[in-house]
Amino acid sequence: MKMVYLASPLRGDYERNIKKAVEYSRLVSECGLLPLAPHIIFSQWCNDTVPEQREQGLKLGLALLEKCDEMWVMGKEISQGMQGEIDFAREHSIRTYFVPYPSLQEYYPISTDEVPLLDGQDCREGGREENYMDRLVVLKFESLKPEYRNASNQLWIATHGPGCEGKGGSFSDTVHLYHPIDRDCMAVSRTELLGIPKEETVELLKNAYPDFARGIADYGQEEEELCQ
Repeated sequence: MKMVYLASPLRGDYERNIKKAVEYSRLVSECGLLPLAPHIIFSQWCNDTVPEQREQGLKLGLALLEKCDEMWVMGKEISQGMQGEIDFAREHSIRTYFVPYPSLQEYYPISTDEVPLLDGQDCREGGREENYMDRLVVLKFESLKPEYRNASNQLWIATHGPGCEGKGGSFSDTVHLYHPIDRDCMAVSRTELLGIPKEETVELLKNAYPDFARGIADYGQEEEELCQ
């Protein structure tokens, strides 16, 4: 069973925030995953209002996070403690997904197959600022309906559109996409794209989805024929 670390705010209204963490854990467990919320576990003996105990709780939380398969950042509010968890996950290559509406399961980053969904760590550093024209790009999982939510549906080819140019490039941020497997086309906002994938990410998907490798090759041949 996949272990998922749930990061959410604690300070402020402690009782309410702990109840939220309990509810998130229940919803995640209903999806067949093992939720691990540090608020529920370590608050039993670590008082967050006592500096020494808070520090102990944070250390224990990071030790728990290191054992997990993924981290889900629950909600739009990012507290200081959560930012520390996000930074730790990035440093240790732990997949991190941001769940803006944690009370709604349809927003959960659950793949329809065995391949993990792609996140920002699967993209090249600085790739979000590059020109996307005729490049592979990673679509955010939230832009896919739950029944289509898998890694093969996150990797597209940006064919054209004013949004390909990036910041200040045009009046619109629309990017037109082409899917190398089923040849579907759609238009999205550039904000729905995580960036340009790393080479190892592309290779991972080629191995996981043989049709993906063939689709990229076929697209390249079509482009050459059009140029001729």
